[in-house]
Parts: sequence; structure tokens; C-alpha cells
Amino acid sequence: MKFNETTIRILVRKNYGECYDFYTEKIGLIPVWGDRSGPYTSFTVSPDLPPCFAIFGGSAMSLFPGYSQPDTDKQPDTIAAVIPTLNLDADYQRLKAAGVDFLNEPQTIEAWGMRCTYFRDPEGNLFELNDGDI
Repeated sequence: MKFNETTIRILVRKNYGECYDFYTEKIGLIPVWGDRSGPYTSFTVSPDLPPCFAIFGGSAMSLFPGYSQPDTDKQPDTIAAVIPTLNLDADYQRLKAAGVDFLNEPQTIEAWGMRCTYFRDPEGNLFELNDGDI
């Protein structure tokens, strides 16, 4: 396994174009392959780096034999995508100015040894920004 090369892929169930806009316009990711119409787009943080993140139209998952969508009306958060940052406060302010709604301001969590804050994308997926250094 190459776990250190893991890419996060979000399954979009509601509005693909809205998610595409969120990740390009608010988060600042650069599309590498695909476009706003979907069903798949991979992104990078810099043109000289490989893709690190992707969105995929959830309805296309039916192409995989045996896959079935869980009952999302009753499903709680089961995963949080963690994004390390070198400057939590600056990234928080930049994303907030771009229109990202955060669950709270950056908080120091002494027991975890870090500062962090959380936000959701248009699909409701949970993301954590953290600096891992208090």
C-alpha cells in the first residue's frame, strides 16, 4: 500500500458545479483534469505538483459492481479531511474572506497539541485545518 500517496476524493451527491466552484474559487485549488460539468475533476495546489484532491459525481459510483449508497438521512459524520497548514490564522482569514463558513474560530486544543478549526463544503463534508503546533 502507498498510504502516503493517498488522495481525498469527495463523492458529490447534490450540486457538482457548486462544489467545483467552492474548491476552485473559495479554497483556491487548480483543476488538473475535468471541469465544472463533472462527473470527475482532480485538483492540485500548484501547477508543478501532482493532483492531491478530487470530486466525483456520486451517481457514477453505480458503475462499481456491489456499491450501494448508505442511508444519508441518518448517517453522522464518519470522516474529517485534515488539511495541515503552516499559518492557521492566515489561512482561516483568507478562506473566511473567500466565503468559507467555519464552524468556529481557530481553537487551541492543548490535549491534542494543536490549533484547529473546522468547515464544511457545499455537500456537508467536514474539513479540519490544523497547525499541529501550539
